[in-house]
Amino acid sequence: MIMKKIWAYFLGCLTLIVRGEKPERFINMAFTRGIYLWDLTWKSPDTLMVKVYPQSFKTLRHVARQSRCRIRIHKKQGAPFLAYRLRRRRMLLVGALIFCMILYLLSSLIWTVDVSGTRKISSRHVKELAAAKGLKEGNFSFQAKRDEVERYLLRELPGLSYVEVKVGPRSQVKVTEKVSPPPSSQGPSHIVAKKEGVIDTILAFSGQPLVKEGDLVRKGQVLISGVVKPSASEADPKTSAQSEKKATYVGAQGIVYGKFWYRFYGEVLRDEAVAEKTGRKTRIYCINVGAKEIIIRGPRRIPYRYYQSETWRTKSLRWRNKTLPVEFVTIEAEEIRQVHLRRTFEEAAEEAAGRAREKEAKGIAAEAVAVKRRYKVIGDKNDDPVRVILTVETKEEIGVVRRFKPS
Repeated sequence: MIMKKIWAYFLGCLTLIVRGEKPERFINMAFTRGIYLWDLTWKSPDTLMVKVYPQSFKTLRHVARQSRCRIRIHKKQGAPFLAYRLRRRRMLLVGALIFCMILYLLSSLIWTVDVSGTRKISSRHVKELAAAKGLKEGNFSFQAKRDEVERYLLRELPGLSYVEVKVGPRSQVKVTEKVSPPPSSQGPSHIVAKKEGVIDTILAFSGQPLVKEGDLVRKGQVLISGVVKPSASEADPKTSAQSEKKATYVGAQGIVYGKFWYRFYGEVLRDEAVAEKTGRKTRIYCINVGAKEIIIRGPRRIPYRYYQSETWRTKSLRWRNKTLPVEFVTIEAEEIRQVHLRRTFEEAAEEAAGRAREKEAKGIAAEAVAVKRRYKVIGDKNDDPVRVILTVETKEEIGVVRRFKPS
């Protein structure tokens, strides 16, 4: 089916309207003469619409006279007819070719160069080095060879371990900087508690642990000592001074986790007016040119009395080293209305617990792992507002390294 359409497009096809007392006779006579007809559609008992190849049209005129039918060309389709029309409109063809050339040239230009992944190395310095190999704004894409730019950046910036370059209208340079290994211990150190808590897990790789699981520790207390003393079996009780000399000093290493408890408070009124979205919203698209605002689409003002809005701004356009004072702004506004809620005690308690959980998300460190949560409702069922206290038990790493000088 698809090949037939493609073939008909390249050879051209005519859509004919056949009228007569017996269009069936027209069809039979056409097929007996080897004329290919397709897409036959009956418009009425005496009207038929068919498609044929252009070279068959002259033969069909004789068939129409013999079958006492009349034929009329309804539509001409295909490449031959398009070429004939374009030959009569040469300037249109020239304009289309010029447009395609301009579009190709504009798409071949490098409009922006984005650098990502830098931490210690300046993005501006990476751009300057890439520009030395042709990857800069205003150049054509073929002036910058991707492999050459990558090799040049790796050679000129020893601090990079990986470079990926994409050349195009919006070129990208993705880099990965080398990660230096942590500095080796430059002397003995302890692992101490960074805050008060209860020891949950302690695993010492080097050094001497001074606490055990379940111990309550205070901030700054030594958890794993960098002073390793000989055991009682190794030490000679008669020569305590010599035992002190046998003590070795190391950089303490290990993992220490502690238990911590946090409390968060949430309350909710049983009768409360809240904002509710109505589902109606509008968008305003505008361009800021300097201090002037031009609205492209949307109302000039937000047509709601109460609403919530969100604004997106694009960066100003840049050409080479110049920044054009043009900014594209999109404003989306959603209508809201005030709704009076009357909650039951259970509904208010659930909402208060939810607000306490929102405070928990902000008040606990991201690396903390919540182990247990406990909710407690303060007061009775007649209280307004309903108050809830959330107690969260977490597990966190408590140890930090602190260096010391041997005495």
